Amino acid sequence: METLICQSCGLPFTKELMGTNRDKTRSEEYCISCFENGKFIDHSLSLHKLEMKLLEMAEVHEEITLEEAQAVIKKLPYLKRWHMSIM
Repeated sequence: METLICQSCGLPFTKELMGTNRDKTRSEEYCISCFENGKFIDHSLSLHKLEMKLLEMAEVHEEITLEEAQAVIKKLPYLKRWHMSIM
C-alpha cells in the first residue's frame, strides 16, 4: 500500500485517508484531516500552530513519538502549503 506525505501537516497517509478536491476526487497531496472539498479545514492554522499541535500529539496524546514530531517539524517549511508562505 502506497504511503503519501500530506503537504500540509507532513504526516504520512494512505489512499483511504486522502482529502477531497472541489470536484470530489481524492487529493494525493493532502490528507482528510487537512483538506476537504478543495479547501483547508483549518484556515487559521499557521506554521507555528502546526508545530505546537505536532508536539502535543507526541507529548500528550502519544500518537507519534517526540522524535517523529521533530523530524516532521523540520520538513514543514518545504511542504507545498507552507513553502510559498515563507518566501
